[in-house]
Amino acid sequence: EPTSGRYVPSHPRPGQEEVEYYQSEAEGLLECHKCRFLCTGRGVVQITEVILNGMVLMCIVASYFVLAGFSASFASGSGFGNNYYSPFEGSELEEVRRLDQQYTVLRSPLIYSGVAVSLGLGVLTMGVLVQGAKSLAKLPGKWLLLEATFSLLAAVGYCVGIGVYLHAALQINSTDTCKKRERLYARRGLTWMNCQLAGTDGAAATFACLLVIMYGVSVVLALRSYRKQKLYKDSQEQPGNYSDVPQYLWSGTL
Repeated sequence: EPTSGRYVPSHPRPGQEEVEYYQSEAEGLLECHKCRFLCTGRGVVQITEVILNGMVLMCIVASYFVLAGFSASFASGSGFGNNYYSPFEGSELEEVRRLDQQYTVLRSPLIYSGVAVSLGLGVLTMGVLVQGAKSLAKLPGKWLLLEATFSLLAAVGYCVGIGVYLHAALQINSTDTCKKRERLYARRGLTWMNCQLAGTDGAAATFACLLVIMYGVSVVLALRSYRKQKLYKDSQEQPGNYSDVPQYLWSGTL
């Protein structure tokens, strides 16, 4: 059985033609004939977007555990203050836990909304990536426009989300709860628990800024692909006028 994709019977009968077989489309996403469509400009950018969404998600989740303090596991009755050495004792320990819980409640909307946005857009971007991994000649023009619209909305959404997230985080850090909590921790030399913007919040905002750029690039690439696809289809409607059609459109690669 040759590797070229054709099967020629060893004892062909008179008049029998070559039997061609085609590998199933369901054999795997990383088959060579599919992987090449994931490694195009659009595909690489969308893969980067999925990774960056994952980084934003991890930073937001890490922010919760970093800033939760002694109440990180208060719901289960076993947390940092119970399982490890604690510099706080008695009523001071209870006060720290109370303030930790209040601060965690204040930050809950940031955590839930951040997880929802980053996870949701990551999954949607993965769906766009898989669905768009086709030859430009076979990809519907409406899909490219839909892809550009999605990327534009995602970029605008993240741009607005960055401002809202940082503004809300700074507002929470300026509350009396945060300041009292900071003073209690500072008494025991734990100056890292302060009311400044956390490094994890800054990292999440940085990755989100990169996502705004990448989604903007996706808009440009999708519109370019749509224009080239339209040029290809116009040339198909005018036989004999193929001189202006990019060569890679005929090869079936994107």
